[in-house]
Amino acid sequence: MTTENSHWKDYGKPMPGSRIDPPTLQDILASDAQPHRTPLHDIGHYDPPPRLIPYDRYLDAAYVDLEVEHIWKKEWQIACREEDIPNVGDRLTYDIVDSSYIIVRSKPDEFRAFHNSCRHRGRQMCSGKDNADNFRCPFHGWVYDLEGRLAWVPFEQEFPNVDADHNSLIPVRVDTWGGNVFINPDPDAEPLQTSLGVLVDHFKDYPIGERYTAMRILLHVNCNWKAAQEAFMEGYHVVETHADGMPMFGSAMTQVDIWEQGKGYISRLCTPGMTTDSYLSDKVSPREGLILYCSAYDLPLPPPERGLTAEDARRYAAEQQQIRLEANTGKDWSAQPISYFLDMAKYFMFPNYHPWWGEGLPWWYKFTPYGRDPDKSVMEYRMLLPIPKDGVRPPVPEPIVIDFGEKAEDHPALGTTGHIVDQDMSNMNAVQRGFKAAASHAAYMTLSNYQEAKIRRFHEIYDQRLGLKIND
Repeated sequence: MTTENSHWKDYGKPMPGSRIDPPTLQDILASDAQPHRTPLHDIGHYDPPPRLIPYDRYLDAAYVDLEVEHIWKKEWQIACREEDIPNVGDRLTYDIVDSSYIIVRSKPDEFRAFHNSCRHRGRQMCSGKDNADNFRCPFHGWVYDLEGRLAWVPFEQEFPNVDADHNSLIPVRVDTWGGNVFINPDPDAEPLQTSLGVLVDHFKDYPIGERYTAMRILLHVNCNWKAAQEAFMEGYHVVETHADGMPMFGSAMTQVDIWEQGKGYISRLCTPGMTTDSYLSDKVSPREGLILYCSAYDLPLPPPERGLTAEDARRYAAEQQQIRLEANTGKDWSAQPISYFLDMAKYFMFPNYHPWWGEGLPWWYKFTPYGRDPDKSVMEYRMLLPIPKDGVRPPVPEPIVIDFGEKAEDHPALGTTGHIVDQDMSNMNAVQRGFKAAASHAAYMTLSNYQEAKIRRFHEIYDQRLGLKIND
C-alpha cells in the first residue's frame, strides 16, 4: 500500500452525530454521464409496513415444522448449478431439513428431479455426487432409468403387482434459469417463471448462465438460516462491520428496491462501488479511495492526474476492470456502463436465493437450515466469473468447507474474501446468542425505515406463507 493513502485509517469510524447528506445511487449513475440504461435505473417502490420481528421464530423448533410444510415443500428453490452436473448421468442429492431429492442430467439439455427414495423399501437411492446410466438401489438392486422409470427388479416373480407404471421414482418439478437448477416439491406450484419476477428482465442482457464457478464456499454457521441471510439484506452494517471498505464503497448511498410483481417478491440492494462513503467523504479524497480500491483489486495504480474527482475515480476504476475483463475473456465489453464494472447489486428471491448483477461482486448466495437445528445453518458462496477466452468452462472446484467455529482466514485459498467472510460470521454467530440473551419483554427486532426494509419484506412474506399473525 502506498503512503499516499496509508493514513486514511487514522480517521477512524464516524462519530455519533456525524451529519450524513449523501448523493443517491441515481445521482451517482447520472454523474457517470453515460447513455446506458441499466437494471439499476429500474426502482422498486414497495414499502412494507413497519413491524417488530419476534425472536422466537429464530429459536423455536416449532417453526422448523412450519417452514418445512409451507416453504421447503412449496417454494421454488435452487438445488444446484447446471455446471455441477455437466454430463448425462451426472447426479447429486439436494437435502433440505428431512427431505432429500435427486437431481440428474437425464439428457444433454434436460434435467430431472426425484424424491430420493426407492419404491421398494424406501432406502435412499443416492448420496452426494455420482454418475451412471441408471439408478440402482444399493439395498436390493432395483434399477430405474434416468427418467426415473422402473427398469428391473431382481426376482421379479416375487412382485406380481409391481410395474413401471405404478412403481417408478416419484418425480419433483424442476426448471432452470440463469444456469441454476430449481426444484419445487409441490406438484401444483405455478411455473418457475412466475417466481422470478423482475429477475428475468434485469438479467436478460447479463446472462449469469454464461459464467462458471471459480470459487465455492460452504459455511457452517451458528445461527438460524433466516438470521444468516438477513445479515446480507442491508448495507447498514458496513459502517461498523466493514469500516475498512468505506473509502471505496458508498454504503450510506445504498439503494433499496422492493417489487411486488410476480410470485418471487424480488428485492434488491445496490451499493455504489469506488464511491467514498459519505461518512468519510470530507476526510478521504476520491483519489485516496481510488488508490485503496486499486490496491484491493490488484489493479494498476492511477497516474497523478487521475482520480482527482469522484467522477474520474469511478471512470478510472471501471476502465481498469474492463481491461482486465477483456484480457480474461477475449470479448469487447465497451458497451457496458461504468456501473456494471463497479456497483454491487444483490437481488433476493424468496426464500433463500441471492444473485448478484455485474462485476462489482460477481457472487451468488444460498442459505439453508442445518438439518432440524434452528440454531445452525449453511451458507453457500459462489464466485461466478465469465467464461475464459478459450471458451472452455472450467470444472466446478470442490467446495471449501468452513466448519462451525473455524475461521475463513485460516483457508489461504480464499484470499481477502476470507477476511470479509469472518467479519460477517462474527455478527451471525453473536446474533443467535443475542436472541437468547434478550429480556423476555423485549425479544424482538427493531428495524429501520429504509435500509432494513428488505428484512421487513421477507418477514411479511414469511408470515403469509406460514399463516402467522403479525403479533405472533
